[in-house]
Amino acid sequence: MRILLVSHPALVAELGASQVALSLAAALRARGHDARAWSPEPLPAGSRWWNLWLRQRQAIERFAAAEGPFDVIDTPAISASRKLAHSGSIVVRSVQPELRYLFRGIRDDFSRHPSPRAVAHAVAHTALGSAQGGAILAGWRRARLILCLGSAELAWMRRRFPRWAPKLGLYFNTLPAEERVALADVRRGRRSAPADTGRGVSFLWMGRWTPHKGTRRLREFVRERLAARPCDSFTLAGCGPAAERELPAEWLRSGRVRLVPAYTRAQLPPLLAAHQAGLFTSEVEGWGLNLNEMLESGMPVFATEAGGMSDLKRYFPSSLRPFPPPAEVDARPPEDIEANGYIATFSWPGIARSYERQLLGREGGERL
Repeated sequence: MRILLVSHPALVAELGASQVALSLAAALRARGHDARAWSPEPLPAGSRWWNLWLRQRQAIERFAAAEGPFDVIDTPAISASRKLAHSGSIVVRSVQPELRYLFRGIRDDFSRHPSPRAVAHAVAHTALGSAQGGAILAGWRRARLILCLGSAELAWMRRRFPRWAPKLGLYFNTLPAEERVALADVRRGRRSAPADTGRGVSFLWMGRWTPHKGTRRLREFVRERLAARPCDSFTLAGCGPAAERELPAEWLRSGRVRLVPAYTRAQLPPLLAAHQAGLFTSEVEGWGLNLNEMLESGMPVFATEAGGMSDLKRYFPSSLRPFPPPAEVDARPPEDIEANGYIATFSWPGIARSYERQLLGREGGERL
């Protein structure tokens, strides 16, 4: 099959949505398909926050018309336009819960200090969100197959949109094979899970500094932990410049809270190796690949019930624990992820096989 996999962000490995498209395209090519990951970036001059989604949609339509037809066009729902459907069968594969992100963003806008400027900004975002929400719903309606990222999102879609249940499918996210090898080395080199040695626990949190990642929850936990456990420390990685503006300056001056605004994929293994426990605080999440990264590196992770948590916890009954951490972080032996089926389930060759089966139609379903 000739398959176009669209990524809104530029195709660089540091961006989660791009990494998924690149990895899935490579795995599908290994299965004999003509699969191409493509991004509309860079967008033309004049692209702004309010017209970004329209510029992306138009660029995708032009590319598909020029390079098509395709057997399958795999795209985020907001870009699954009627015009795009002329160039191939539409598959909507989510990389984030688009509607819930929209609702959360609007709620956050109205919860800020109610200055006239802030209210005007919130009203504008609400109007834009209504248009974007309509486009997402139209994309789901137009799609021949809707692939949900993880069981939690699949369950949410089944509850909210039961009429689309026959065309709902499921896929997982995971790490590229080369990164998995590097994290296996970190796992082998890790002596043990953290225990109360008197030296404290070094916690690692990774992600963009945005409200749906649970940044308020994280700040509250760090504040309480710094007071209660003087030897514990925290690193917040990938948080950009925004975290420094929101965190108390004394936390950073003390050295107990360290910021790593950005890191490369090559810097990930040593970053994981330098910490004893992971934190995952998201309120709304697509998957949260940092869960896989931290768990595969052999550390325990204290996580909220979001993203891929529900799919991963059966493979990590010891290491994947509820957030927040208890006062004492006990040492437990890590799971054997080769023996328990994790590696077989969460691999790009396996994900590509499942993707292919769903494209060709499940029993009683319609072939694409």
